[in-house]
Amino acid sequence: MPRRDGYTQGEPCWADLSAEDTEGAKAFYGGLFGWTWEDRAMPGSDMTYSMARKDGCNVAGLGPITPELLAMGMRSVWNTYLAVDSADDAYTRAIEAGGKGLAEPFDVMTTGRMAYIMDNQGACVGFWQAGDHTGAQLIKEPGTMSWNELYVPDVGAAAGFLGSVLGLTAETTDMGPMSYTLLKAGDAIVAGVMEPPENVPPSWSVYFGAADINETAARVTELGGQVINGPFPTPLGQMIVAADTAGGVFLVHDYSTQGGASPGSAG
Repeated sequence: MPRRDGYTQGEPCWADLSAEDTEGAKAFYGGLFGWTWEDRAMPGSDMTYSMARKDGCNVAGLGPITPELLAMGMRSVWNTYLAVDSADDAYTRAIEAGGKGLAEPFDVMTTGRMAYIMDNQGACVGFWQAGDHTGAQLIKEPGTMSWNELYVPDVGAAAGFLGSVLGLTAETTDMGPMSYTLLKAGDAIVAGVMEPPENVPPSWSVYFGAADINETAARVTELGGQVINGPFPTPLGQMIVAADTAGGVFLVHDYSTQGGASPGSAG
């Protein structure tokens, strides 16, 4: 079901954008996906975190980019968060498995508890222990998060890391001209892993759904973004790789083909 009120450990449960120009990001993604925004003050600072809303549901987040990312030349970055039963336990296991701690577990008011790590190959990801905020309330529909994918040079090592930290298992499937590794939480397929495309560092990527990929691609350009690649065919329909006005990269999957399938449906 696309409406969700909770996630199993290891499932991507949330995505948010770290942006230098948050108002510009609101205009771009609001215009692209039809999102409205609900601003929330961040306690102890003058910063604001904004919830993207669609059909009355929280579907993604937006906050200011960190000085560290700005120093690396980035202005807009999408972040993936994996659901965990305990942020503290997952963080400890990640360090023991060869990862690096970027933000030790901390409470986010009553919404939940989070941590941020870099895995053993350099890909960064958040851990989210749900409180009042359980994650995206609507997924796998146009204008919402539809899939999450990890790019790493050693797929087997990535699967081993996520297995030891979060209990995920891996399954290789045929995706036409390539094999593709699916990550599973129990019997449920939750994400994918593959070797990175050219010039892409180890990282997690976020996909969003679209009702019409050609209209979405045109809209990206109209709003000042860039279509980096596509639309291109995949076994699961048309996709594009796009960037927002500040260079933040995301992918879009066409839900008008293959009955709204996502890569996870291949399992």
